Amino acid sequence: MIAEMIPEMDPCAEMELRGQVLICDDEPDICDALAHFVQQRGFEPIVTHLGCECVRLANQQQPTAILLDVNLPDVCGLDVCSQLTDSLQTREIPIIILSANGNDATIRQIRRSGASFYVRKPYDPNTVITILEQAIRNTDEW
Repeated sequence: MIAEMIPEMDPCAEMELRGQVLICDDEPDICDALAHFVQQRGFEPIVTHLGCECVRLANQQQPTAILLDVNLPDVCGLDVCSQLTDSLQTREIPIIILSANGNDATIRQIRRSGASFYVRKPYDPNTVITILEQAIRNTDEW
């Protein structure tokens, strides 16, 4: 039978870790979904809901990339982005901004903050992963 010719995948086989992705969003459901998707693509998710914690984790963990919401409970995500892109220690980490606000002024602020990409909410998680992988490739090519 054809089904017998298809090799079974070992559910315990470990996928090679491609790096860490820091996810910072104030909504736990969004964090959980993004963490699931990045994990499925071989990245280790690091999740936080606070901007100040995002800065600390970025400095401490040096993730491969950051998915960052604009609206955070403690600080503006764009301020976090600017702080990270201005720092010698974290400036090479690509940051993808996730936001429901897509007006022209916000998009200009996102560009000024140093973000690599902007994705408007609601979004297709597969699109976020594609953009994440492109941002990482762009950084690797430098």
